[in-house]
Amino acid sequence: MSRGGSRESSRASAERPDPWEVALRLLAMRAMSTEELRQRLARRGYAADPIASVVARLTASRYLDDAEYARTWARSRAHRRSLGPARLARELRARGIAELEISATLDEVFGERDVRSVAEAAAIRKLRDLQGVPALVARRRLAAFLARRGFPAEIILALCRKHCPHGEDPVGE
Repeated sequence: MSRGGSRESSRASAERPDPWEVALRLLAMRAMSTEELRQRLARRGYAADPIASVVARLTASRYLDDAEYARTWARSRAHRRSLGPARLARELRARGIAELEISATLDEVFGERDVRSVAEAAAIRKLRDLQGVPALVARRRLAAFLARRGFPAEIILALCRKHCPHGEDPVGE
């Protein structure tokens, strides 16, 4: 290996932006959880120690707050996309949010708006697409749609019975 190769690598590390600046730029583009930011910095080649110090500094400066991020993100997803608590919990877990924060967030989000009303709104929108479909098929598709959205089975059954009264229950015995 030539000596020029080692000079190039030292020059590249000298030109690499400070992880603090990179983290601020990433957070300026969109809010993210602590774990998402760690992953993004690691993908850019920063070591664990500088990442940990940047995360600690951002948390102390309140630029990074998993609880606030989870509340804002879940409230937005619940209301705009009509998602249920199970789906929101799964997505928050994927973003690295702690279980305690997830529970508190879901209690707050669905304390403001009833889970059933969110499911009802989603069902009404889906039923527009199901017009002209046989009742049994519509009921099955509505149930599957609401299940993918993360709503509890008892709400799904009640809405299927209400909006597609003819046909069998979509959940097996």
